[in-house]
Amino acid sequence: MADEKTVAETAAAAEAPRRAGAGRVVTTLVVVALLVACGYLGYLVWQGRHLDELRRSATEDASRLVVQLATYDHQDVDANLDAVVAEATPGFADRYREVSEGLRELLTSGQGTSTGTVSHAAAQSVDDDRAVVLVFLDQEVTNVTVPDGRMDSSRMVVTLVRGGDGWLLDAAELA
Repeated sequence: MADEKTVAETAAAAEAPRRAGAGRVVTTLVVVALLVACGYLGYLVWQGRHLDELRRSATEDASRLVVQLATYDHQDVDANLDAVVAEATPGFADRYREVSEGLRELLTSGQGTSTGTVSHAAAQSVDDDRAVVLVFLDQEVTNVTVPDGRMDSSRMVVTLVRGGDGWLLDAAELA
């Protein structure tokens, strides 16, 4: 019987380090899994905040750029043209110059003025390089035909592309 105890005790003594080693491996795997999960969740939170900031900045810039597009004074058409072109992509700037050249004489002879205000704007889609923003624009227009003015309301789809620290106007279409 003494031999049986000795064999059992010897087997138990040999088993203890193996169990301790297995416990350490399981603990290590659990800690690693928790660290990976925390890292991934942290990335998701950061990404969500980053997209929120892009949406906010795109919406603000689109609103400001649409106001620039919609605001003009027949006495200084070039100031409006220069302001819009300064914050536009080269392609949009070229198209805007073409359209503005045709309107310059009309605005001057008709004594046209306009003041644009944005009532609502929201980002439809956004990523690091491009944003599409929906804008509701009110435009108070006066000219020789409507000396007391009239209010025009428009919906616009504005496409912006990333340029430097902000957004550049790439397209503005009536919706």
